[in-house]
Amino acid sequence: MSKAWGLKVKPGNSPVVTIMGPRIFFKEINKPSAEPVSLLKQTLFDLENLKVIPSKKKGQNFLIDGNVVNKFVAISDVRDGDAIVEIGPGLGALSEKILKVGAKLFAIELDRRLFNFLKSKLVNYGNLWLRHGDAVDFPIAGLPQNISNFKIVSNLPYSISSTWIGALLECYHLPQSINLITQTETAQRFFASTRPSEICPTSIFVQSAYDRVHMHRVTAKSFYPKPMVSSVMVSMVKKQSPFLFKPRTKQAIRWIFTKRRKQMGGIGKDGCTELQNWLWECKIATHQRPEEISMQQWQMFDKFF
Repeated sequence: MSKAWGLKVKPGNSPVVTIMGPRIFFKEINKPSAEPVSLLKQTLFDLENLKVIPSKKKGQNFLIDGNVVNKFVAISDVRDGDAIVEIGPGLGALSEKILKVGAKLFAIELDRRLFNFLKSKLVNYGNLWLRHGDAVDFPIAGLPQNISNFKIVSNLPYSISSTWIGALLECYHLPQSINLITQTETAQRFFASTRPSEICPTSIFVQSAYDRVHMHRVTAKSFYPKPMVSSVMVSMVKKQSPFLFKPRTKQAIRWIFTKRRKQMGGIGKDGCTELQNWLWECKIATHQRPEEISMQQWQMFDKFF
């Protein structure tokens, strides 16, 4: 077993992710690679030709370290024949690696110039379905409804992370695994049960459907331009029985967290009958605050709508 990646590898087989314990394991990915320099030069060359200036608003931080790309694909357990969804493929460094494995890649790119570039660059791959559009509107990139077993593998634009995953959890099919390179703060917010002050509606919705498997730090020098925030690879797998909240319940939970500094007794007086009935039936103390409510109690809330 690889100590750095938690992978079980047999000769001739693809790596299989082994689920680790509840503790978060941070592994600094800074091993020198033969590829980063050439990948950086290619990235700069392509951006100059396309006259693209990376946009902070669009969360455009391009991967320039081939070692990180390879490790991310390994952690995501991408295999020949898999259906993979990628959000914001950018210049295609990750996309091309996935395609070379033999997976079917469904990708969505918002930037028209990058979309046209990718169509040209990856034209010889018959296992690519590329869409131009907003990933918040198409969170699984227009994946056909008859494909129910798929994985998300994406260097996710940091600017849409919470909005996108909220849209993803409302899709007709949920991915078997979600593998993201994203902002450390975002990944911690998804699984904030050990940090009560960071618990938010997104934490509740994500943790009710997914378990975290891995979280590994990625250095800023792996991107161009370097992000001003820290980054991680985070992998999560779908629970055997994922819990999905009704839309009205989600709306009520979001409203409750706008008053997170108040005690539940006060919030209950301001709220609807369903909220008051839930507080009474679950025996939630009036002095408790929203971040002190258990996951099971939040899921019980759903039955009142």
